[in-house]
Amino acid sequence: MKKTTTERIAVAFFYAAALLAISWFRDSAIQPNLWISVSDFLNFPTINDPKTFARAGLEVADQGWLAQPSAWIFNLWPPGFVLLLGGIFKMLGTEAPFLVVLLGLTIVTGVFMLMTVRRYLSFYVSAFLALLLPLVPFLFPVTRFFLLQPVGLSFGEGFSVLFFITFTFLLLIAARIGVVRYAVAGGVFLALAAYFRSQYELIALVLSVGFLGLVVLVLALSFLLKKKSIRTNGSTALKAMAICVLAAQLLMLPWRIYHYVDVGRWDWVQTQDIVIRNALMSEEKLREMDGDFVVAGGGHLACKFEPDFCGKTEPSLFYKAFFDHFGEWVEYKASLARIYWFPTIRSFPKLLAEDVPGDYLGNSVVLILFAASFFFLYLIRKSSDFLVYFWALSSFYACFFVIFVLVQFEVRYFFFPKIFSVFVALALASVAWSARTSRVR
Repeated sequence: MKKTTTERIAVAFFYAAALLAISWFRDSAIQPNLWISVSDFLNFPTINDPKTFARAGLEVADQGWLAQPSAWIFNLWPPGFVLLLGGIFKMLGTEAPFLVVLLGLTIVTGVFMLMTVRRYLSFYVSAFLALLLPLVPFLFPVTRFFLLQPVGLSFGEGFSVLFFITFTFLLLIAARIGVVRYAVAGGVFLALAAYFRSQYELIALVLSVGFLGLVVLVLALSFLLKKKSIRTNGSTALKAMAICVLAAQLLMLPWRIYHYVDVGRWDWVQTQDIVIRNALMSEEKLREMDGDFVVAGGGHLACKFEPDFCGKTEPSLFYKAFFDHFGEWVEYKASLARIYWFPTIRSFPKLLAEDVPGDYLGNSVVLILFAASFFFLYLIRKSSDFLVYFWALSSFYACFFVIFVLVQFEVRYFFFPKIFSVFVALALASVAWSARTSRVR
């Protein structure tokens, strides 16, 4: 026991040192100084969202919650990151280098995530590979930029990314060894991811619905094929999934109740209202409102395909335009996907077609790993982990398909799928390699 504890502490320090070292590499994007104060940060030329979070954090630190004029912030974003910033400003003062504090908290969260991935990989590869493979995603510019550099830290979504990856691998461990506490912990991290960014709530919802569909599918296959083993072999995984999604939904209930009391809706956030409003607005009107990024990302398609709907606000018109022009809509967004997958982070957040070989190569490798994941998933179809991977990946990519089709593209919206794809591809490759070597032996 003492040896195991000492080993874990040593591994934690190794990962912390590795993440700290990686964080000091700077990509060529316009970034604030890591030691900047919040007052100077508010004057720094960056995208508006991080400044909104910082101002809201100052208000929470001063008043304990958002005042009524700022209540709209919690209608567009869940409270996790703002409350975290508020706590930092309250305890350390407004002159504290808050990005340094965020980096420290990110490293702590990242260490736990890396140790969870290592624990899972140790079932399939050597201890040396299990130690190093979790660090491979940080070799890609997008991962270190979004998770460990000042611009990424100021967005706060890095916490959601780390929480979601931790949830995935805790669930995989729970499904493999049948320990309930790992499934509960997975649900906790899934809920935490949603409390820091709203799209993770939608993923959690799709995971919950997908789980019910998976149960029906497993029961149907076991009945039709008359193979009880299908249901028996998957029972541990299904139990872990059930506990995980139940824990997550219970922990997310307080924020739904808050919104119901506040605005009479159970929605996690109300960003879809803005998406619908933008989609029904003309290009000219959007550009007048500095919404060029909405037009560039295809967030104006309801008005584009149905000119008679322009300027109206009824949600029913948005969905009517979407379903009546589904093929054209998806084709238009697909034509933009390649452009938004490959841009260099040096021009972040702008979409500029710079020829930067390093970023282009990195994005190309990530795209290959994304495609390879489905091949690896097929290779492990007889593994006890297959059900969890099938459920998680099908729910994840189905959810992002819906998000990407309905919401305008932005460069940063692709960061999380890229990072997640690399982690999952490495894990699937490890399981597939282990299965292959076992067969050979």
